[in-house]
Amino acid sequence: MNFSSFFGVFFGISVMYMALSAANSDLSFFLDFHSILIVIGGTTAAASISFPITKVLAMIKVFLLRVLGRQKVDSQNVISQLLELNKKASIGLTSIQEVLPHIKHEFLREAASLVASGVLNEKEIRSALEQRLKTIESRYMDEANMFRTIGRFPPAFGLLATTLGMIALLQKIGQPDSQKLIGPAMSIGLIGTLYGIALANLIFIPIAENLTERTQDEMALRRMIAEGIILIKAQANPITLRESLNSFLLPKDRVVRKAA
Repeated sequence: MNFSSFFGVFFGISVMYMALSAANSDLSFFLDFHSILIVIGGTTAAASISFPITKVLAMIKVFLLRVLGRQKVDSQNVISQLLELNKKASIGLTSIQEVLPHIKHEFLREAASLVASGVLNEKEIRSALEQRLKTIESRYMDEANMFRTIGRFPPAFGLLATTLGMIALLQKIGQPDSQKLIGPAMSIGLIGTLYGIALANLIFIPIAENLTERTQDEMALRRMIAEGIILIKAQANPITLRESLNSFLLPKDRVVRKAA
């Protein structure tokens, strides 16, 4: 589990709870069916119009797997595996087949299998891996952009709920004791705006930024894997391979000679 993201979700809910409790001790006051229907229902409808319904439903899976479920990329472990693959390749490229089932990183396993097959040359392997990188990056960024796009809908529907609440309020002006009804009616009418702002800025936009940042980290790791695989195919010596891979990392994250 990604504890940083989990903490962010928990902390955000806690802040909202404390803020609502400070505003009104009776939290049931903020449960307005009219506002919930317009904000949640309107956002769902707009999302379904903008994207295929299957992709909208898949957003739950994306949130659980990519936001809450994944840890930081382990570049050092990947470099160690590439160095081990290079040792196998020094015996013979086909010997890489023996360790393929033990490689957990999917992209590394696919890239290593291209070398182990012995069919493609270096240029062809680079071309295949670059195309796969583009495909993966495009898919991951599409997921982030979906959350970012849908994040624009809740504030608009929240304003719509507030507008309808204000219309209902204005109809009461001129009735007996209307001055006593204006305050409570306005507070209820503004709940829709509260829902819209909270939904966008505590859920959709942060998730979109999280996915964007994770995509950048994961793509940097995959580019490092692609470069390492090309060097393994060229049967580069271990020092050249290690230092080439280290160039993708900051000094504090690099694999030193002793560890390698």
